[in-house]
Amino acid sequence: MTVTDPSSCGNFEEFAVGHVDLDWFVDFERRLIEGSAVLTVKALKKAEKLILDVSDLSLESVTCDGRALEFRVESNGIYGQKLEVDLGKVEEGEERKVKFVYKTSANAGALQFMSKEMTKDKLSDYLYGLSCYTYGRSIVPSMDSPAVKQTISAKVSVPSEMNCLMSAICTNKNLDGPRAIFEFRQTVPIPVYLLAFVVGRVEKKDISDRCAVWAEPSVVESAAYEFADTEKMLKAAEELAGPYVWGRYDLVVLPPSFPFGGMENPCLTFVTPSLLAGDRSLANVVAHEIAHSWTGNLVTNATWEHYWLNEGFTVYLERMIMGKLYGDNIRQLHAVIGWEDRLLPCIHKTFNPEHELTKLVTDLQGMDPNEIYSETPYEKGSAFLLYLEQQLGADGSFLDFLRRYIDEFKGKSITSDQWRRYLETFFAAKEKVLESIEFDKWLHAPGVPPAKPEFDDSLVQGCRRLAERWIRGTDAEVEAITDQEFQKMSTIEKIKTLQCLVAAEPLPGSRVARISDVYGLLGSNNCRLKFAFLQVALKARWIPAVPHVLQFVTDYGMLSYIKKLYKELFEWPEVRTQAIERFEKNEPTMHPFSAGAIRKLI
Repeated sequence: MTVTDPSSCGNFEEFAVGHVDLDWFVDFERRLIEGSAVLTVKALKKAEKLILDVSDLSLESVTCDGRALEFRVESNGIYGQKLEVDLGKVEEGEERKVKFVYKTSANAGALQFMSKEMTKDKLSDYLYGLSCYTYGRSIVPSMDSPAVKQTISAKVSVPSEMNCLMSAICTNKNLDGPRAIFEFRQTVPIPVYLLAFVVGRVEKKDISDRCAVWAEPSVVESAAYEFADTEKMLKAAEELAGPYVWGRYDLVVLPPSFPFGGMENPCLTFVTPSLLAGDRSLANVVAHEIAHSWTGNLVTNATWEHYWLNEGFTVYLERMIMGKLYGDNIRQLHAVIGWEDRLLPCIHKTFNPEHELTKLVTDLQGMDPNEIYSETPYEKGSAFLLYLEQQLGADGSFLDFLRRYIDEFKGKSITSDQWRRYLETFFAAKEKVLESIEFDKWLHAPGVPPAKPEFDDSLVQGCRRLAERWIRGTDAEVEAITDQEFQKMSTIEKIKTLQCLVAAEPLPGSRVARISDVYGLLGSNNCRLKFAFLQVALKARWIPAVPHVLQFVTDYGMLSYIKKLYKELFEWPEVRTQAIERFEKNEPTMHPFSAGAIRKLI
């Protein structure tokens, strides 16, 4: 099946990339990486030109068996550049090893060099490399499409006082004077977007034989406590989805500017320090990244237009893990929150019901995947799968489908049509049910899905009742509210209660002040709880919250949080100037991805 990826110019219909061998020197003084990449390519038919994606790489030479090859670099618009290499005639089935000697540029989207002042402990400079979605081409010439998977080996030279981690298994470390040489191997084929690494003063704390957490020295103990259930989650995931094939599952806690909650790099999940709440209450983020080990990393969307195959399946599996460990009512609570507080606002507020990015299968022609974020693939995708489970597999057969689907397509990159054909073949005996499901509307129509899954909202009811007392209660009734009921709730129930307040009309400032006094949320160490309360406060234009919001957007880097808070601040005339000044002060220490997104709001 021919796949066209609008974000890649790689000619993967003519050549397959089987392996990439990296030899890198990390230079903190010049803030770049220099070295080489050897791509092992195999002709799928008679061909002469190898076409790859690059972005601002300074290419010194391209060779094959020591012979210099002619190459051309030309613009590919928002996607970077197209690199065309003349290989000469290559017959079908023949292999070539093509060596690229190069260095990265200051504009490399994958690289975040940080001065020691930007780290938690301020011990040394720090670097992390993150290739998702199409930033991999800024650190290695590649067919930078999720359709192309290759094994990877790497040798990385870093300052000797630093550790180096990668989305692969570390096989060796040698000291060479002032440098340390780390060697890695990833034997499971991965797309380039999953190539990631960290270089810095980080330490390791084992959680189990195959799980560990890495972090700066002052953080590593609290991180090990927070993520102590990782092995338990991994075992639960294996019981649901099949064997874990990646060898190790390590986590690394990045500095505060990291813009995401987590990133599912194989063998090395990136997580935000925002998860270190001290009570293990934000563990569903780790469950999500663990789930990606099967859905996304093992079975992958062929292009970013089918992103829901990565994220919708992963949210669905994440919630199954949570249900297996903590009860189905917790799974259902997360599903209700996903529908009410993420999907519907995404459709009606972030976009509109006719917007392209409210479809599951999108047309991304001319769009940069790095600049597009939507809850649609996550929440509309997982809702679709929950709906299918209820329609087709209430007898448990949907879990069997999930396992067999993963086994059928492991190591492959697929489209929504391939997924649908497999589903319809698997459930062929339920022909009438299949005919009743509006697949085309679910997959290709914008807006609210054509059907709603059935949710058990028993836990949500208590959240709604408490929120209603704050919204509709008399002043005397509000004065009588204590923290007793709220403190008995789980963290996710507390967040849902606050989200009910966010969804309502703005509260009077006096009521926001009372909520703050009763629950003490401005002093919470749980960033999700504090974020939810700050949303309530900003909506009410409660001025005492402003210093706390400005501190929050300075302390935390999660884009999904700070974007909403900055947006509210910029739209509040009385504090807009103050908010812009704070953003401009924070911008040099922010991830470029986040800084660019916030600047667009001004």
